[in-house]
Amino acid sequence: MAKYYNGKIVIIRLFWVFFLINITAVLIFADLYCSILVTIHLVEIAVLLLVNILMRRHKRSSLREEASLRSVLGQLNIVSWSYEPRKDIFFISSGIESIAGYSASDFAQQPKLFEKVVHPYDLFYYRESLKDLMAGKKTIIEYRILKPSGEKRWINNMAVPLQDKSGIVYKLEGIILDVTREKMFQEDMTRMALYDSLTGLPNRAMFEKYFTYFIARNSHMHQKMAIIFIDLDSFKSVNDRLGHDMGDLLLQEVTVRLKTIFRGTDLLSRLGGDEFIALLTRINKDSLKIISERINASLAKPFFIEGHKIIIGASIGISISPDDGEDLEILVHKADKAMYRAKAKGKNTYQIYGGNYRY
Repeated sequence: MAKYYNGKIVIIRLFWVFFLINITAVLIFADLYCSILVTIHLVEIAVLLLVNILMRRHKRSSLREEASLRSVLGQLNIVSWSYEPRKDIFFISSGIESIAGYSASDFAQQPKLFEKVVHPYDLFYYRESLKDLMAGKKTIIEYRILKPSGEKRWINNMAVPLQDKSGIVYKLEGIILDVTREKMFQEDMTRMALYDSLTGLPNRAMFEKYFTYFIARNSHMHQKMAIIFIDLDSFKSVNDRLGHDMGDLLLQEVTVRLKTIFRGTDLLSRLGGDEFIALLTRINKDSLKIISERINASLAKPFFIEGHKIIIGASIGISISPDDGEDLEILVHKADKAMYRAKAKGKNTYQIYGGNYRY
């Protein structure tokens, strides 16, 4: 019994440390919008501290008190589990059903079932953690599981191995926490930081990361890249005539059309307002001409939005790396200058910085 509770106390401590690290990261990297999530974590930590104290007081308690402790964990939505490798006996508390979609008795009858619900992409990671446990190491791992419905859940699995006097692991003890909510929050924060909320396209920050990656790769491959700067013609008049809401709908429709033009290896991004930018890799003699003409032709076609016929167009400026530089700011600046030259030539056309494409 004492060994059982020692193992549980260690797990709760690990759980506590995990949440302290999690909150610290949120406070450092997130904004005021995170305050609600931080408050939730603080409450969870307070409850966990209470559980830790209770477990210490009941270290030598009876099996009845052990069941009571499992009930407390269940109320906190914490799933406890244990596995005896020599006997192939697996126990898991009833809270697992809401997370994995299988009952506790299903896992008890099929000890290998848990491995089957682990997401295929995370299976190697999961198996490596089991090896560490059987080698006597404590583990804290985060991975995905798949419910029978196909729904994906994220969990944190914290476990400790219990060893006999000879150092052989005879039992594994652990707790599982569903962290799907936290992962979704993190994904939302990433989306807000790297993607445009209106169009869903990568924003300037994401574009810079992508550009840096390709510049580094190009140092070995020596391929030309192009920056295409797209500025919508007559967009301001749409906002003035029909309002900003209609302008936003137009930007979304423009995004739909542009997405059909670029290749999978290209990156289309929205800089802001009515300005879009794209990074083209592996350009050749005809690719810039073909893509630019397709953009002009596509955006010159009328848009029909909420009963309104809207006609715009696009002025396009192009700069080429490494011919025009390898610094993003310089390339964007030169593409912008080429775009203004296109506007001066009558709009809905394109211009390459420096004149012609140089081979």
